[in-house]
Amino acid sequence: MRDKVVLFIEATTFLLLLVIGIAWAMQPSGDFEPYFVVFSLVFVATEIFRRYFMPSGSKHKFTPAELVQHREKLRPIFEKEIFRCRHEKLRKDAIIRHVDRVDSYPNTDESKSGISPWFKVALVDTYHKGIMVILSAERLYIHDGKYTNKKSNSTEEIRAYLVGKIPYEDIEAVNIDGDEYYYFPHIYCHFSHNNEPYEELVYCQEVDMNNGHVHYSELVSFADVQKQSKEFAEKID
Repeated sequence: MRDKVVLFIEATTFLLLLVIGIAWAMQPSGDFEPYFVVFSLVFVATEIFRRYFMPSGSKHKFTPAELVQHREKLRPIFEKEIFRCRHEKLRKDAIIRHVDRVDSYPNTDESKSGISPWFKVALVDTYHKGIMVILSAERLYIHDGKYTNKKSNSTEEIRAYLVGKIPYEDIEAVNIDGDEYYYFPHIYCHFSHNNEPYEELVYCQEVDMNNGHVHYSELVSFADVQKQSKEFAEKID
């Protein structure tokens, strides 16, 4: 959506500059210069923003058949790695890397706002569309049957994991073996969802299924917890 807005502004500004230029050529004595300067600055600003601050748009558009093939290519790779880590009781670490900023690794720039071009997660499970990664471990509290992050007088406390769901179609490639900096999987993603790789953030509980099998059971969405926590805070104020 943002891409379309920027392109619309850029195209509209270009057309206005064209109209002003023609009018100015036909009427040289007209007072067109201020308008020409203003719209020129707008055009240059949108062009700079589009070139340097927007994603490259290089994500492949899959046909339905290609999407099935892409999912079935990646799914066994991730399932094998997840099972290996569980069976051998290894760390579940993985590095998420932004395809459009791949050369930013391994450096970090704390002065820049927004999500980092690479960061560490725990690769813990798959779902029908992609992989599930743990971002943090948190505590949720239940008030009137609703999950919140406000303790207050709640007697029901649950340890939960904030999990990001990353679709296979947003994964460009994976290097399971890692590199000289981090020896665990590097997952190259398109940050297609509000400049993040996750199509959804949810809270999950870890459920031991015995024999080394673990399932991450979804409790509630991150958005619902934020909303319900805000409503609860307003209620007790």
